Amino acid sequence: MSFFARLAAFFGPKRAKKTYDAGASSTNQLTLADAQIKQQAAVQKMRRGVADVSVSRQRLDLQASHLQGAMDQLSAQTEESQAAGDGAAAQTALGRHLIMGEQMADLLSQRDALAEQETMLIAALTQLQARVAGFNVTAETLKAVHTAADARHKIASSLDDLDGPAR
Repeated sequence: MSFFARLAAFFGPKRAKKTYDAGASSTNQLTLADAQIKQQAAVQKMRRGVADVSVSRQRLDLQASHLQGAMDQLSAQTEESQAAGDGAAAQTALGRHLIMGEQMADLLSQRDALAEQETMLIAALTQLQARVAGFNVTAETLKAVHTAADARHKIASSLDDLDGPAR
């Protein structure tokens, strides 16, 4: 059974014979409004998550650039120590440079993982936004169908009132 067929069955003649219940209408509208609010909150959380991952990636980029600067200084220090004939200082600086190189590789792999995660989150956010937009269209359609059904019910009640005294 299609979506609109179910709606037609729901709002069909069986509902028109019953007395009008204003409470049910407002409850349905509140439920849709609550769902829309929850979905917007989910979109906002996703946006914050994407922003947090992006900031973390940028922090790692900044740390990597600082570490690269320190490695460049150690390279220069190693060359100066070798030029001065101080092999022990050159060896120490070279050892520190190698340790920083390992740290740099770790930082870059973490940054790459965060960049991949950021890309996946952006894709998920795009999908979520599309789903929310689709839900909003469906909600507006439901509201319009419900309003039309209410109007039909009121017209039917008015016609019944007009036909009633004439009999």
